[in-house]
Amino acid sequence: MATDAAGAVTTPSRGRQAKRDAIMRAAFEVFAGQGYAATSLDDIASATPVSRQTVYNHFGDKETLFLAVVDERISANLEALRGTTHAFPDRVGGVDDAARYLNEVARRITDVYASPDTASLRLLVQTEAPRHPKLLALWQKRVATPVWPALIGCLARLAHAGALSIDDPARAAGQFVTLVTGASWQMTELGTFALAAPPLFGSPELESALHANVSLFVRAYAPAG
Repeated sequence: MATDAAGAVTTPSRGRQAKRDAIMRAAFEVFAGQGYAATSLDDIASATPVSRQTVYNHFGDKETLFLAVVDERISANLEALRGTTHAFPDRVGGVDDAARYLNEVARRITDVYASPDTASLRLLVQTEAPRHPKLLALWQKRVATPVWPALIGCLARLAHAGALSIDDPARAAGQFVTLVTGASWQMTELGTFALAAPPLFGSPELESALHANVSLFVRAYAPAG
């Protein structure tokens, strides 16, 4: 029976999954760096400790691997984004409580949206989707929805508590996401911060932009009177 370096018993399924995970990680980095057309299975095999045949055995061909990599990254991002609306406050007394909660949600969304991996995924999909109908279909199926149900629910709860006056939580959620992601987009892809540069996350500039945009949102939906 085989064991790993820590002495734990290994199984063929664990070993196979570990190889698959290693291939997926390497493939994402290579695809993101070189693009789909310029990448071969040999390139991906060279970036992992496995052979080209092992890559082929797991995925069959380059397109299947490419779609699997994108799908996995989308899943990871969606899971992280769903987690941004956790920790809804036990008590919401008014607009100030709503603002504090939404500022935290905004920071969590930005941690996902402005991360280098997420930026690379967006660029990869934007570049390759016009030439890959299956990729475009995957993106539309998994991502291109109006807004996230969890965020809609949180805004509905804020409205129910009287902290905000929102008659259409779905539309409000879309506006909130646009304001939050727009702040980080301006600071990365428009040049205030380079994606590979020192920390965008937690920077005073980003915190100020997020706070201003959340304040704008809260003022727009503050209860009358």
